[in-house]
Amino acid sequence: MHRNAITVITIAALTGGTLACGFGGSSEQAPPPVAAPTSTPADRVPLLEMPVEVALEVTGDGNADITYAYEYGQSPTHLRAAAPWRTTITRSLTEPVMIVSLTARAEGTGAGTTIGCRVTIGANVVLTENTAHGPHATATCSTVPSSLPT
Repeated sequence: MHRNAITVITIAALTGGTLACGFGGSSEQAPPPVAAPTSTPADRVPLLEMPVEVALEVTGDGNADITYAYEYGQSPTHLRAAAPWRTTITRSLTEPVMIVSLTARAEGTGAGTTIGCRVTIGANVVLTENTAHGPHATATCSTVPSSLPT
């Protein structure tokens, strides 16, 4: 019982000493802790959540059969589309994985036939491009825009 009383007195003395010294003897008070922000202000959107334009383009002359997909299970086809050809998709890169696939097959049968494809993001960042030459040349471009390094 005597030992418990000594423990209580020791703890009380240490606590009182700390309070009397003001946490280290300084008369200045410590600044309040800075809380981390709990949410993003309404006027600030993280970069990858901002909508961006993903463009699918076919270059060349003449007509081409164009097939493209930018969502699973979707593949619109444009037969005998005039090149140059372009379509765009606007979306956030944080949406579920988006695989872009674009194939263009030239109708031209001459040795000088050229067809190209390109996928860009934000109007100026080329993610992938390809060019093919010759009769019925076929150019294919595939990419995953949401895999860009941050």
